[in-house]
Amino acid sequence: MQAESTDVFSFRPMGIVDIDRISTWFTDFEDVGMFDRNVPLPVNIEHMRQTWSKSLEYSSPPKSLWFIVEDHERNPAAICGLELINYINGDSTVPIFVGKNMRGKGLAIAMSLPLIDIAFGTLRLHRLTTYFREDNIATKAIVSKMGFKEEGRLREAWYSNGKHKDLIQVGLLNSEWPEVRSAIKKKLETTRKVTITLHHDLD
Repeated sequence: MQAESTDVFSFRPMGIVDIDRISTWFTDFEDVGMFDRNVPLPVNIEHMRQTWSKSLEYSSPPKSLWFIVEDHERNPAAICGLELINYINGDSTVPIFVGKNMRGKGLAIAMSLPLIDIAFGTLRLHRLTTYFREDNIATKAIVSKMGFKEEGRLREAWYSNGKHKDLIQVGLLNSEWPEVRSAIKKKLETTRKVTITLHHDLD
């Protein structure tokens, strides 16, 4: 039986219909600047639809896969994905973004389980890569718990709010994931703060 304090979320493939629902997240540019170095200026909803449609459009094999996480009332809580999937080298980048009012719940860690399982299990990729701004302490802690190891630093490669910051690159290998996954799953079962269920519908 789940503890009363457990937050239950669903994890499903993202569709174009979801763009309007998360658009307000990208109006806080100081916040977005902590996670995305490619959105320096305000954009309207039509621009967002066109940009996202490229990542969400069908291809075989898929070049990218995006997922949305919703709370028990089906409000969007977070998004995550596999971008720039390269089947020859077996790698992909892993962007994760949690809505501002949903942070601090352990959601980023919890949703990494199904996402990385898809990458390493279903797609049989060899490695995953992600990036973060040097002063983003929260993301640094999260990727460390997820087993990512620092692989490089691009000096002053991230420009935001009139300043240049270092960009940190981290990576995770398929062979490293089973041990990390086991530790994460055990921790989640112990704390029972977040439960993720898988859904496939867009309704």
